Parts: sequence; structure tokens; C-alpha cells
Amino acid sequence: MPIFKPSQIAHSIQEIDGDALQGAGIKGIILDWTNTVALKNAESISDSMKAWLKNVQSRYGIKVIIVSNSKPPMHNHGQINEIPALFEAGKPKKKAFLTAMNMLGTRSNETAVIGNGIFTDLWGGNRLGMHTIFLSSSWMKPRFIGVVKRLFVKVLRV
Repeated sequence: MPIFKPSQIAHSIQEIDGDALQGAGIKGIILDWTNTVALKNAESISDSMKAWLKNVQSRYGIKVIIVSNSKPPMHNHGQINEIPALFEAGKPKKKAFLTAMNMLGTRSNETAVIGNGIFTDLWGGNRLGMHTIFLSSSWMKPRFIGVVKRLFVKVLRV
């Protein structure tokens, strides 16, 4: 089903090439928090993630926002390391993505969504015509029943 098909797949965020994003006309990135920017239950971003984000922002001029369905980490409600953040966003609802694009000042065709959620990040981004990057790292272990359950809940919420 094309709505769940990503524009590209990466095994780590560091694998995503800023030159390629810039060449595709990407001016803004919507990043998922849990298991994309930070491991589950993490309160902060790793040094390698900080370096990648700094590079994308300073070298390529790409704006970044974190959009997550999870609760915010303690003490980090509206920003994470000077990056705007929307928590409890309600993805895959269009409103979450439209709010993020409004904050970034980008249009759908200028925005990439990077995340590990097929039914939240990919579906939500693809419905709006965004460039979607599925992050499929080796430390993520999908649980089939949990995925089906979350899909059922998400479909009912949309």
C-alpha cells in the first residue's frame, strides 16, 4: 500500500544525508522523539544526535521540529536542545503535521518526516505529500500484536 511506503529507509539518523535532503528541496524536518531522536524514556539527546541536528541546521539551513505522541520528557515541554517540540501531538492526524509545518514555515513538498512509526509518521506524512524517511534501526524490535493494536486505535482516532 503506497500510503505506508516511505520515500526512503535509513538504519540510523546519521545515515540520512543532508546533501540529498537539500537536493530534494527539503527546508524543514519533522522528527519523531521516541526511538528516533532519543531512546524510549530518555530525558535528553545523545551527542551524536546533537551533532547531526547541528549539521543539518547550520550547514544546510534546514529547520527542525520534534513532533511526538509521547508525553514530554521532564523539564522539556516546548523545546529540546533549542529545537521546538510538540508532544502529545496526536499523529497521524493531519493537524499535528500542519501545526509543525506552520511552525517551520514550510509546505508539504518542502518537509521531510523522519520516524519509526509506520502508522503515525509514514501514514501521516504521506497523506500530506511529504518526503518520508522510515528509521529502521537494529535496536527496534517490533511486536506484531502491539503494532496491530496501535493501528486499530489510531484508525479509530483519525
